[in-house]
Order: sequence, then structure tokens, then C-alpha cells
Amino acid sequence: MADPITVGVLVAGALSLGGEAVKAAVGEVVKDAYKALKAKLAGWAAGDVAELERTPGSDARKAVIAELVNNLPAKDQEELRTLAQALTSRLKEEAPIGLDIGRLDALAVELGNIVVTEGVGTRIQEARISGTFKTGDISVGSSPGKK
Repeated sequence: MADPITVGVLVAGALSLGGEAVKAAVGEVVKDAYKALKAKLAGWAAGDVAELERTPGSDARKAVIAELVNNLPAKDQEELRTLAQALTSRLKEEAPIGLDIGRLDALAVELGNIVVTEGVGTRIQEARISGTFKTGDISVGSSPGKK
């Protein structure tokens, strides 16, 4: 059975995604939601938040932040959950997506180059592949600088 998604995992994941997204072309609503979560969490873990911002893909840093959040009082966890959910919601509404897969069961995955400037390229709710799931190159939106 999979591990349950804790508030800490939700917060760390949202912070990581938000950190990557604000480096791209996202609107103020996403940036504001990211800043609110980051500011609230920085009260307990400023150094870890800064480090995750520098290396948003770091599973180790996300685990440290998740553990810290999971050890906070329930009231603080709920505030952080609300901020993380708001950020995630804003990202879904606005951030460009090349490939969105809800659930994928496959022996292997091979992805082509994915370039996204706006919109959604491919959205798959569920896929069960007996072999290898492969995509070609995915390009969504206009090329940077050609808007």
C-alpha cells in the first residue's frame, strides 16, 4: 500500500512546484500564492526553504521540510495545507503543461523533448501500458519570443 500523503508532503511538493513555476512565465496570482506559502513556512525553516528554492527537485530537502511540517501543531499544519492547496490550484489554472498524466502503469517510460509556453499539450486521465509508454516531442504554445 502506498504511503499516505501527509500535510508535510503536500506542502513540500507544492513549494517545490511553485519554486520552479515562478522562474517561468506565470502570472502574479501564482507568484503571490507561492510567496504566501514560502513566507509562512520560512518562519520555521527559512534555511530549508531557501535551499529548496535553489534546488527544487531535491527529494532530500523536500523530505526535511515535510518532516518539519508534520511535527508542527495541527493549527499550523492546517494553515500550511490551505496555502499549499491554494498554490496548487493556481498552478493548475495558469501554468503551462506539456504532459499531464493522472495515473500511468507501464514497465518503462520514454519521453521526447517537452517545450511549453502556454496551454496544455496532452492530458491523460489513466493509462495502462503492458510495455513502454513513449511520447514524441511535445511543443505547446508559441515559441518563446514569438507571441
